Amino acid sequence: MHSLLKLSVVAAAAGVLMMSASGPAAAGDLDGQEIKVCTWGGSWRDIQRDNVVTNPGGLEERGATVTFVTGSPQDNMAKLIAARGQPVCDVIEILDATWDQMVELDFVVDELDFSLLPNAKHLADWQIGKNFTGSWFTQEGICYNAEKFAEHGIPTPTTYKDLIHPKLEGLIQIPDITSGGGLANFGGIVKAAGGDENNVKPGLDLINAMNVKKFWKRGSEGVTLLENGDIWALISHVGWCMRGHKAGQTYLKFVHPIIDDEHVGVNKFGFLSIVKNSPMEVRAAAHAYINGYLDEETQFQMSSRAGTIPVNVNAQARLAQDPVLAEMAVLDAEGIAKEYRVRYKGIDITTWNDQWNRAVTQ
Repeated sequence: MHSLLKLSVVAAAAGVLMMSASGPAAAGDLDGQEIKVCTWGGSWRDIQRDNVVTNPGGLEERGATVTFVTGSPQDNMAKLIAARGQPVCDVIEILDATWDQMVELDFVVDELDFSLLPNAKHLADWQIGKNFTGSWFTQEGICYNAEKFAEHGIPTPTTYKDLIHPKLEGLIQIPDITSGGGLANFGGIVKAAGGDENNVKPGLDLINAMNVKKFWKRGSEGVTLLENGDIWALISHVGWCMRGHKAGQTYLKFVHPIIDDEHVGVNKFGFLSIVKNSPMEVRAAAHAYINGYLDEETQFQMSSRAGTIPVNVNAQARLAQDPVLAEMAVLDAEGIAKEYRVRYKGIDITTWNDQWNRAVTQ
């Protein structure tokens, strides 16, 4: 990553934003505003639609129209690059891995209007910046078929290296580096293998030693392969394992792998922002979308259905209500603090991709 570029000023934004945070949202207050939202597809998109757009008091009831532009954050950033920064969407989900690049390319607004984001007060201070809010975080690790492991005498894994086992050859799937979970999981594997952000070869060697069956672009594919018995272990975030368990794969267990003496498990974070060249006349709806995303109920539903960990502290307090997530995820502050988080500042992601493409057999 290069250093952050100085952001230019968006003039008169406050004057264009029409909704007042001091009063309740009213039907029709967003009439005629059409926004596009860059986010993942599938159930991730559906959760947002159900809890931000079509729900009682949601954006549709208030007169706005929402269209989803689906893809991973990397894919959606590529769309912005191809469009020379013109707004392929108005609201965008951004990974911690791609945030610096988005700012460097000058693709995000200079400032959000936090008077229009009352739900942001339920986030930790570090989840708030002048031009972003947090959206969720995930816990990355190993989802495995406990029945198959027990049947074939394979020890319960505690590290990534434990997946190097003759009875697991061709039965493991991990995320492709270009997928939504790819950079975080690759960074965790590199760290666990003794490498670092500037020396990823140990991680690549470890991946090749696993004799991986396939590299996923969509986590749902891994859940299907687990169900069919085509794989016995999946590297992913806890949510995919939780979803499989809730769908009937009760033999699935999740491990937060030991990374080093200080870290157990891996996490990654998501952010929300408004695309810089988004039309000023739809900024009220764009803020309303972000505020709805940060709502306690939306955040809880996202966790319960997708397995993310909410940034809204009120939603976090409710996670014990979900017995599967409560069993698989780390929910205590001390445990979360021990999770490894890749520090992307200064990393040349292009070099990571190049080395991956040369070394990993797809």
